[in-house]
Amino acid sequence: MNVILLGIQGCGKGTQAEKLEKKYGWKHINVGNLFRYHIENGTELGRSAKKYIERGELVPDDFVFQIVESELDKNKNGFILDGFPRNLKQMEFLLDKYPIDKVILLDLAKDIAIQRISSRRNCADCKQVYNLLFNPPRQEGICDKCGGNLVQRADDNEAAVARRIEKFYAETGRVIDFFKEKNKLIVVDASQDIDTINRDIIIKITD
Repeated sequence: MNVILLGIQGCGKGTQAEKLEKKYGWKHINVGNLFRYHIENGTELGRSAKKYIERGELVPDDFVFQIVESELDKNKNGFILDGFPRNLKQMEFLLDKYPIDKVILLDLAKDIAIQRISSRRNCADCKQVYNLLFNPPRQEGICDKCGGNLVQRADDNEAAVARRIEKFYAETGRVIDFFKEKNKLIVVDASQDIDTINRDIIIKITD
């Protein structure tokens, strides 16, 4: 099955994608993580994308298409797209090349999303992710896994998150409307606990 997960920053797309990947074996493809990999490894694509991500802006479509297509072509047994498509142009690119079975919208209020994301911390060494609200480290500022320092990503501050959310409403809202009209959209309340959200997703995609 090919699945799209949609929702504003902080709604839990990554967490739910990992759970679905573990249960069904569909490949979790996170576009943001793919770009961070290229940035950290200093590739040409990464250098081009870095200036947009650091400003809390979305990477232009031409860069996104390159990385998405290369990943999707490697996964023929089903995928879970996390963070793509963000606009109608990206949606058209995707639908022209790949069948989509389910589109899941994780619905979350803006103020809750900002609180969640601004509480996120990443290990500077092993990249383990923590959240001060839900899964804080045992020792403040120190990674449980490797002992590295925990830092806040430049694009996880409140102002940057708020800009991304406004961009989501302006552009991805039209993608949501399209899939709703096609009766492919599943809406799940993302303010619930993680296991309840996962249960609701599984019930709705297997109906």
